[in-house]
Amino acid sequence: MKVDFHVHSNFSDGKEDPKTMVSYAKKKGIFIALTDHDTSKGIERVKEEVIPGQEVTTEFGHVVILCEFPPSPPRKIAELVDYSKENSCFLFPSHPFDIFRKGIGDRVFSYKFDGIEVFNSKAPKKANIKALTVAKSLGLVGLANSDSHVKEAIGSAYNDIETDEFSLEIILEELRKGRVKPVAVGLSAIAKLKIVEWYIRRKI
Repeated sequence: MKVDFHVHSNFSDGKEDPKTMVSYAKKKGIFIALTDHDTSKGIERVKEEVIPGQEVTTEFGHVVILCEFPPSPPRKIAELVDYSKENSCFLFPSHPFDIFRKGIGDRVFSYKFDGIEVFNSKAPKKANIKALTVAKSLGLVGLANSDSHVKEAIGSAYNDIETDEFSLEIILEELRKGRVKPVAVGLSAIAKLKIVEWYIRRKI
């Protein structure tokens, strides 16, 4: 099964509604986690079809939490780590070494995360390489995600998991056990164009 654990919709700063993102991903043969910034509201639109999550804006930067339910996580990292453990969620810093997009940087060493995003399709190559190196040094699960804000970016990264059943419990358990293979593809020319167009539209 192919899974992208970092996708945004128009419930935060994404272009498309959750149903459009799910439908486009399905055509690519990919399941997604809906991880809008600091909200789980969009999950209700597609709750049987996505992994519930959030990209939490903490005091130090962005961290993604995945749960079997739409989470209502705290914003402080220390509290977020406790919340994740208490609720059997899966927690990882997104694009941790991308200084332009609120990565938490070396604070990956200060907290007990479950994994690290080692490839983000929009992060600089050096940032991704450093994230991979750190994941290996800490013995943490490495994930490759699209960080899609436009549907065309879906498929630029995903993770192979050894299951054919879309079960939140099974998928999260596979993550915890490290039975996942990150696949870095890269953004297509069309995806890059759509990202730029969406960025300009949001700034106007």
